[in-house]
Order: sequence, then structure tokens, then C-alpha cells
Amino acid sequence: MPEDSAKILFVDDDPVTCTIFERFCEDRPYTGTVLDSPEEALERFRNESFDLVVTDLRMPGLDGLGFVRALKDHDPEVGVLVVTGYSSVENAVESIKAGATDFIKKPFDLDELALQVDQALSQVRVVRENALLRQDLKAQRSIPGMVGSSPAMKPVLDRTRKVADIPCNVVITGESGTGKELVARAIHDTGERARQPFVVIDCGALTDTLLESELFGHEKGAFTGANTRKRGLLEAASGGTVFLDEICNVSDAMQMKLLRVLQEQEVTRVGGTTTVPVDARFLAATNRDLPAMVAAGEFRQDLYHRLNVVSIEVPPLRQRTEDVPVLVHHFLQAIGDEYGREVDGFTTDAINRLSNARWPGNLRELRNLVERCVVLADERWIGLTLVEQLIDQSEAEASEPAEESNEGRLQAEDDVDVMASLAEVERHHILRVLEAVNGHRERAARVLGINKTTLWRKLKQYGLNEGAGAGSRG
Repeated sequence: MPEDSAKILFVDDDPVTCTIFERFCEDRPYTGTVLDSPEEALERFRNESFDLVVTDLRMPGLDGLGFVRALKDHDPEVGVLVVTGYSSVENAVESIKAGATDFIKKPFDLDELALQVDQALSQVRVVRENALLRQDLKAQRSIPGMVGSSPAMKPVLDRTRKVADIPCNVVITGESGTGKELVARAIHDTGERARQPFVVIDCGALTDTLLESELFGHEKGAFTGANTRKRGLLEAASGGTVFLDEICNVSDAMQMKLLRVLQEQEVTRVGGTTTVPVDARFLAATNRDLPAMVAAGEFRQDLYHRLNVVSIEVPPLRQRTEDVPVLVHHFLQAIGDEYGREVDGFTTDAINRLSNARWPGNLRELRNLVERCVVLADERWIGLTLVEQLIDQSEAEASEPAEESNEGRLQAEDDVDVMASLAEVERHHILRVLEAVNGHRERAARVLGINKTTLWRKLKQYGLNEGAGAGSRG
């Protein structure tokens, strides 16, 4: 909230302190209300909205701690600053446990009070902004797994709803990392096939031979090593949904076989002679321009039209920056639960920085950075400093060549020293991440944004073998 709109309730039974509070408000851009009775103040608080309450700890009748608890019961997000002349560690701890934002001792000067009030109001602003993000996130979850309500996402949400209960085939397009599989899962999870299998097939991860065996299954003895009959993924998905990820990577021969499955709704296992009926809905995703591939003769036109009954284009994150705050909160909740880390949220300036970043890797990159923040955060509120550091690091990693050539090495003595310094920084960061994830290599690689093989190679360079220290798990 802007400082000039902040409403503060001051409560103290000492007339002198009340006068100080009144003078404090006269000199500063707050709307202040000063009362000498906690009972009267509580009644006023229940009927009027305040951003911060500054209260004495020892008062007749309802004491300070009881007053604080009553305030937080009515409005958990209100800030409470406790002021007392009975200063002790016990009093401070008890007031914080009761819900106070901070603790200030009497006597105090007005500058000290102003500093504490400004800090408390900043924290209240962050807490309330995160509460609004939680509300937005809850409101936007009408489609499971889909987060965002920006204008760029409206067509995606509308088409997802329209096709969910219609068993037509769908092509989902968009840049890498935009969340195409999330859209596919949302279509499946909100449709009539939700209780049936959802089978994901990564078309770029397997050779034609392996892909055919995985898709169609095989009979015993169909090839060396085929010791038993195996059902294919298409057969296993019957009644449900098949998600063909990166369909653009399928060879022409495999495209022809997939076309037959879509036309006939049946498969023949490798090495078999009889057909097996399948009833599957097909969702296909690609980060390439399929019509352009069709025009260039790189993708079968007949298969394209079989798949592309309806198309859904998922926008890149740079076109939906309004969704970044709620996406960050969504990722923060999921990652915090996964790692068992209690992180309350991001500060306002950190959220603003995240919203203004480029995100060439889209949702995948944003989630990775939030994951790094959760792992490396030293405080419950993640601030701008850590966010800036990790964004800079991510941008530097993206601009670096995959492998450094001899021609690219800087020969000047000063430059060699800089390279050595960067290597040491990298080593320190990698080991710190490993320590934060309890030595789990797969998680560490994900947080670092590198694959597990690269992490293993770097640990080997550091002299950490499989049985050593932080690198021993995963």
C-alpha cells in the first residue's frame, strides 16, 4: 500500500505516549487513530479497516498479548507493532508468538518509531499482495493445472474447455517450455476420459525401431531379446488419451503407421499378424511450424489433417507477463511442499523483477528459478538480491557456448585470473546447491539448470566421486 494511504491504530493507556502518537501522525503521511483502551480499540478495529496496529504490551483490562491475539483472529494479515517499557526476551518472544510483526522498547524517539512503522507496513503490503495472489490462483484453477488469466491465455482456456468433452484430436503448438503438456493434461483431466489412462510418448527420444515397439508392442520372438509378448502404449491407452510430444520428430515411415492407427483405430504388434482395436484420443504437441513442414514435404499432409481437428497455440511467457506473479506463487507452493521448505513468498520488488525478466525458456525457466530461490533462500521472504543474482546467472548460462574452444580462450594474464575466479564461484555454487538438497544429484541438476551427466562431470573435476560427500546421492 502507498504510505499516504496507510491507516494506523495506536493503543496505549499512558496519556503522554498517546500525545506522542498524535504528534507522530501530524508530521507523517499516515491516517492515525489514537485510543487509550484496548477494549474500545478492538471494537473499532472490528468495524473499521486498519493496516497496522501499534499497541502497548501492558494495559489494564485486556492485556497487550490478549489484544494482539484478538486482532490477528479478526484479521490475520494486519501488522502489529508492540511497544512496551517492560522489555525482556520473554515479552518479545511472547508478543511475536501472538502474532506481532515486531517489538520496540520504551523510551523511543520518533525517528526510531517511523523506521519500525515503515518496515511493518512494507511487510503488511507483501503479505496482503501474496494473499491476493493466493485468491487469484484459487479463482483461476477452474481448469486443473492451468494457471493464468491474461488476455493471451484466454483463447487457450476457452478452447481447452470446448474440446475437453469432445473426443476430437488436437494439435498444441508453442515454444519450448510454454506448458504444452499442461494443456494436454488439462484437456484429458476435465473430459470424459479423465479416469482413463493418459499416456505420454516423447517422439524425439526414441529411434524408429524402439518407438514402433513402444507404440505398438511386440509378439514373443519378434526380435532378439523379445522373450515375452508386450502390449504397446497405444493399446495400454485404449479408452484414454495419447499425448504425442514433439510429433515433428517422427520419421516419414512412422508417420504412415500413425496415420493408419488414427484411421482404423487398431494396431498390429511388431511380429504379429492380427490387429488389436484401440480407442484412444490423440493430442499432439510441437514447437515447430507444422504447416511449413507440410509445405516443405517434411510432414505428411494427411497425418497433419487427421491430428489437427482443433489447434491450440500456447503463448510464450513474454506475451503473458501479467500472469507471472500468480505463476510464481503457484510454483512456490508446489516446490515448498516438495522440499519441505517453509517460504512465505517473494517481496514486491522481487516479484516486479521477475515480471520484467525476459524468460526465453518460458514457464520451464521461471519454475527453475523459483526452485533455485526456494533451495538457496536464507529467509522466509525471498528478496530482490537473490532474485537478481539468479536471473543474472541464468542469463549468463544461456549466453555461454556449450563447450569452450581453444580459440575462444582469452590469453591475457588478467583474463586467465578472471576465468579461474569464475570457476571457483561455480564450484562453490554447485556444492552449496548439493548441500541444500541433501546431496540429491537429480534435484541439484534440475535446480542448477544442467543435466545430470554435466553435474557428474563437474563433481569428478572437483574430486568428488560416487561415494564422496554431497555427490553421493541421486
